[in-house]
Amino acid sequence: MAQVTPLSRHLQLQLQVGTQSDGTPKIGNHNYTHVLPSASDDDVLAVGQALAGLFNDPLVQVTRVDETALAATSSTTA
Repeated sequence: MAQVTPLSRHLQLQLQVGTQSDGTPKIGNHNYTHVLPSASDDDVLAVGQALAGLFNDPLVQVTRVDETALAATSSTTA
């Protein structure tokens, strides 16, 4: 079984910053680091929505990005 170690968490706002020539939305990302691992999903969403209100571009979605390290654990079965 793998051992999981949390490394960092950040909030990402995905905004529609324009339209590409084929008509699909062009997405721009704004990242905010140092989000507390103990922050609830509702709190992260609320902060993301509040920050998005500071931009002129429409919000596509708020994402929470977790980075973790995976390591093998030694199994001690007898």
